[in-house]
Amino acid sequence: MKSTLTLILGLCAGVATNRKANAFSATHNQPAMPGKIRSSTQLYEQPINLNQLLGTASPATMQKYNLPPDTIAGGLSAQIITRLNKAVDDKRETTEIVLVPKNTEDHFIDTFRVEIPIPLESPGLGIELLELEGGRDDGLGIVIVNDLVPGGNSQRALEKKSETQETIMYGDSMSAAELVLRRSGSATEDKTDVLSAKLECWGYDSTVGALGDLLSTLSNENGDSNIVEATMILTLRRLRRRPNLQVKLYYPPSQELPPETIKLMPGDNLRMAMLQKGVKLNDPLAQRYDGKPTGSGNCGSGGLCRTCAVSVMRGGELLSPQKPNEKKMLEDTPRWRLACKSWVGYEMKEGEISIQVNPRQW
Repeated sequence: MKSTLTLILGLCAGVATNRKANAFSATHNQPAMPGKIRSSTQLYEQPINLNQLLGTASPATMQKYNLPPDTIAGGLSAQIITRLNKAVDDKRETTEIVLVPKNTEDHFIDTFRVEIPIPLESPGLGIELLELEGGRDDGLGIVIVNDLVPGGNSQRALEKKSETQETIMYGDSMSAAELVLRRSGSATEDKTDVLSAKLECWGYDSTVGALGDLLSTLSNENGDSNIVEATMILTLRRLRRRPNLQVKLYYPPSQELPPETIKLMPGDNLRMAMLQKGVKLNDPLAQRYDGKPTGSGNCGSGGLCRTCAVSVMRGGELLSPQKPNEKKMLEDTPRWRLACKSWVGYEMKEGEISIQVNPRQW
């Protein structure tokens, strides 16, 4: 069944297509990382901040991973996650819903923000919405951007964006909205207020209602004459393909093994990924940096030795930069990297990394 949904005030318009209940799945007590790329670093005891390790990807780089409309429309799903409160004296459950890709092997959900100045005389967004999933009693659903209204506030604002800034395109889903209001204050300074709404995996009616409530602050009927400037900040989530990262491994001649290529994901730790794929990485000839014996040649990824060192012949720019301690340890071998301290996919770039395994045996 198809029906047309329109917001009379000109905020946005949308079209509801076939609604599929199977787009929602439930998970109990299983943590999730919405919008983050899956990574083997979750196996580490110490928490890893992938955002710091992988740096900041430019919008120009991320545009390469955009998907065609048909893939986006059929590639989104929602996951309802229930967690127990970690507090000892609080056993209450918390539930959240996140947008996820149906094909987790090839796709991921990216998150970014755009700012749209809102003229006080025409307080609308000018965004056309498409409801992929909805019609539920709880108001949940999957709503994406279908188009920008010609001449609307969003289109005018994004036309001024440079190539280094994200824009809004078909398939983007709103995760949150913030309306930043600058009000006239004293003679020396103005006052800024922020109104916000969460929109992740809401249906059409819920999304439009929340956005309408925010923008109603700017209506003439509201009578707030102290507002001098308004900006809407939208947090958007976009389905994108995963960067193609391949690591070509070369083994010492004495091992009589042919070269092989393994496929990794941005955020994968090089050592853990190689061990998981059966690569004999730990070198029994290595010595710990602190002089202690290595035993089996497996130090446990502490970064205190060079048992997992590899020689990077090509593609070193695709690895996370060296920290000072690693640089000091390997200053006599500039091509070497500690696999336990190397994460692939720096700045979300794709390409091939060529490395020599067990470089002491060459």
